[in-house]
Amino acid sequence: MSRRRDKRPNILLFLSDDHGAWATGAYGNEAVQTPTLDTLARLGTRFTRAYTPTPVCSPARACLLTGKTASQVGIHDWLEEAVPEIGRRDWLDGTRTLFDWLSEAGYHTGLSGKWHLGQSHLPPSGADYHFGLPGWQGAHNGTYTYVRNGDLVELTGNKSSFITDHAIEFLDTVPADKPFFLNVGYIATHSPYQQSAHDPELTRSYQDCAFAEIPPYQPHAWVKNEGGGNDLSDQDLRDRYIGYYAAASEIDDNLTRIIGALSLRMMYEDTIIIYTSDHGCAIGHQGFFGKGNSTRPLNMYDISLQVPLIVTGAKFPAQTAQLNVDHCDTFHTICELAGVELPRDEVFAGKSYAPVLRGQGLRWDNTRYGEYGDLRMIRDKRWKLVWRYPEGPHDLFDLAADPDERHNIFAQQPAVVSQLKARLDEYYARHESLQKSGLRVKQLPAHNSANEAWRDGRREARGLQQY
Repeated sequence: MSRRRDKRPNILLFLSDDHGAWATGAYGNEAVQTPTLDTLARLGTRFTRAYTPTPVCSPARACLLTGKTASQVGIHDWLEEAVPEIGRRDWLDGTRTLFDWLSEAGYHTGLSGKWHLGQSHLPPSGADYHFGLPGWQGAHNGTYTYVRNGDLVELTGNKSSFITDHAIEFLDTVPADKPFFLNVGYIATHSPYQQSAHDPELTRSYQDCAFAEIPPYQPHAWVKNEGGGNDLSDQDLRDRYIGYYAAASEIDDNLTRIIGALSLRMMYEDTIIIYTSDHGCAIGHQGFFGKGNSTRPLNMYDISLQVPLIVTGAKFPAQTAQLNVDHCDTFHTICELAGVELPRDEVFAGKSYAPVLRGQGLRWDNTRYGEYGDLRMIRDKRWKLVWRYPEGPHDLFDLAADPDERHNIFAQQPAVVSQLKARLDEYYARHESLQKSGLRVKQLPAHNSANEAWRDGRREARGLQQY
């Protein structure tokens, strides 16, 4: 029974970090223990072809929260906010996010967890409640100084638990006459993957796991950094597998707590729950660990791109959806569900899939686009073209015949390449700012140890943010 007069739905958006779709029971993994996610998938819509527009944290999050491409907002790689000139800057530079749009529409809004778009020590514009991770997000467990509504708070323990505690606290701040929008940002499936970084109780449950869902490891030719893929023993591999599966279970346990809190507060029936991740993640798949920046050149493999996307609501049917969708589509969907009308004279990427959630038919173009600095991608249900400016190498995969993307047939299909490249160029002609385009931005030097290890001539600071 609803406790409020405004009948618009509450919207609870879980945006996890590095959680590949493959690492949930709902997507066919029989070993990983994610019962709450699996239940949500059975009750609502499970998207089998959901992708990120950019396979790295900050630009992926920007796309979901703004409905715009990286080349429209000017964020092209992860932001190392521990560096003061990066952390203090508002990288969205006044671009409105879901917090702005929904706040203006009368929603009570909150963020608990990861932001990663600059100024993480401050509440996002439009947010009524904020519990965040200023600077670098750090380890999964231990002592860390968080920020809660402007005040620094030092806590010792598990980050997922604290993020959940404050998400539940947010629920108690919601006015009785308002719907809410809450973004919960877990970091648990982000590196470090090793089991020592995670809860021993959770890692114990995977000690005897065969990890049959992970293919035999063969280092990718593009993986060159020490400790990142070429020199791993069988025990090293197993250690990472155990830690990553435990992290997925940690997230699931905390989802259970928040959903229970909704039920106790008589909010569950009024709430649409969306679970997704900023991008995919390889744990040895394709011969590397991580995402788009785990190889040189950067990659756009599906293991880096595919995200879980599960949407449940009391009025939605249980179903599976096979549309190609991405984070920009989720932005539009949230806006439609909340009754937000976006300005028609402003250019956005994506389209709402809200009718699908209701079980209605919808004409849908399955073409989707992506970018990472000076790399761009176009895909549909059959083809994927990856174009690396200025000189390549370029990739073309026939996803129908080669779903694992093992055979680059770029040289064998010039007509297909030409047609896809023309569509790619046309799309970004409409969805980029000349000042913020990934093909034109001034590049930052590599600040982090991973980038330092990857330096190789022209790509020393490849694809990094405008500065």
